[in-house]
Amino acid sequence: MAHSLKAPFFSLPSELINNILTFLPLSDLLSVGLVNRALQEHSLQDTLYQPLVQANVPGSTLRKPEHSTWRELFKTHHPYWFIAKNKIWFADNAHTGKLVIARYNHRLNAIEAYAIVAERRHPAIQVWDAHPEAIIHSFHPRIQLDLNAATLHLDASTYAEVAGEQKDRLQGEMQMAGFTRVRSAAGLYTRLILTRPWPSERTYENTPVWPPLTIPSPVRTRTDSATQFRGASNRPAMLEELSTATFRIRNWMQFSPRIHTQNIHFGEQTTTWATIPEECYTPTRRKPWQGIWCGDYAGHGCEFLAIMQPDNPKPLPERAERAMRVCDRLGSDDSSDSWTTAPTESPNLDEETQARSSTASSDSHTNRQGSAPTSDSSSSRQLPSSEEDDSIYSGRIEAVKLTGDPNIPRGEYTFIAPDIGPKGLIRVARDNLFQGARIVRSLGHIAGAAFTDDDYIPSQLILISHDRLAQYWEAFGHVSFYQRVNIEEFTRIP
Repeated sequence: MAHSLKAPFFSLPSELINNILTFLPLSDLLSVGLVNRALQEHSLQDTLYQPLVQANVPGSTLRKPEHSTWRELFKTHHPYWFIAKNKIWFADNAHTGKLVIARYNHRLNAIEAYAIVAERRHPAIQVWDAHPEAIIHSFHPRIQLDLNAATLHLDASTYAEVAGEQKDRLQGEMQMAGFTRVRSAAGLYTRLILTRPWPSERTYENTPVWPPLTIPSPVRTRTDSATQFRGASNRPAMLEELSTATFRIRNWMQFSPRIHTQNIHFGEQTTTWATIPEECYTPTRRKPWQGIWCGDYAGHGCEFLAIMQPDNPKPLPERAERAMRVCDRLGSDDSSDSWTTAPTESPNLDEETQARSSTASSDSHTNRQGSAPTSDSSSSRQLPSSEEDDSIYSGRIEAVKLTGDPNIPRGEYTFIAPDIGPKGLIRVARDNLFQGARIVRSLGHIAGAAFTDDDYIPSQLILISHDRLAQYWEAFGHVSFYQRVNIEEFTRIP
């Protein structure tokens, strides 16, 4: 048997054997190292770990660490590399949620995540010739990372601070560096907790899972726990049980032991975080509007949403389907060649839709108000359809909030354009503000405070460019604007 192990594989040059091992995933590479001493020596070659590290740092090419090997660097952050690799993470905080950008900081040798925020800036009023009564404000947000406080920070010192009964990285809670103050004073505490997937066959419409079912994801995890996820059953016992699409963060405040004899956690909160598959927000030639976008929601400020163009979309929500049927009965407005959007006085609406439209206060829908491009934005306008590749005008566009407000919370649809092709086309704009833009039928999601009495109403989605969209809420006389976010800009470390 010993002779058979030396031939023919071990007669190959070492360089060729190492090259073969580069094609193995980590689990197989570690298994190969257990076969015999010769393969163990090959499996420990530092060059084999460089691609494992690099695969988890998208958008940047790392240099060899000065004071450690590639293997040591990989081990330092294992199994948390998936956080940096997935880049985009959003939380299930009630109503508002939170969106962060995660990355590996080679200067600090740390995996970190910062909230992405946007400032609306001072708007300018504009007039749309086709609908001069519409309220329109310019929208050019300043989007940046909030570098004042990291949401997540993992470095070598973090992994030495494992809390809880289980002291391993999979089941323990990581006390994140930089979050704990001196023990004799009050402090804010933050711990990171790994998760395990919730079985898809046990996931139904009302199952409390994150990410929500509005976001395509092969992996979800539960969001409810009687023990605040302290039980071992909520966490992976082995790497095969680790969810690389979700994790949790536990926050609390703890006062000085001089005041309290027991370590009492005040305001403890556990949030679940999820990522969105990259293929769902990466634009392609056939799906140019996919991406992470920032929207103007007036009184609620700026919010972030994922705009997706699914190949096999799910059926429309029941209330959205009902709104579509109402629109089909109403038909088109012959005078403006637009899609009439349920004015409150319309006698053709069913009673329930009229009631929702008439009783909703303007404050309940301020998160629908938006802004228009300023006069210098003509370069971003959509070309007339005759000059475009018509193949991109097909299928559905749906937008899901990654952050939310008291009316429409995170994880919910904000608008859906069921068909941007010929069946959904209203017209190609010829007026001054949106000249050449394709205008298609869409459905906007509205609700009262605390997400009560939510419903969908007809609206018009204006495809200004691949980086800029507008939504005309005819019933409310407002235009909302959306601008694409360049995620890669925030993931690079100089």
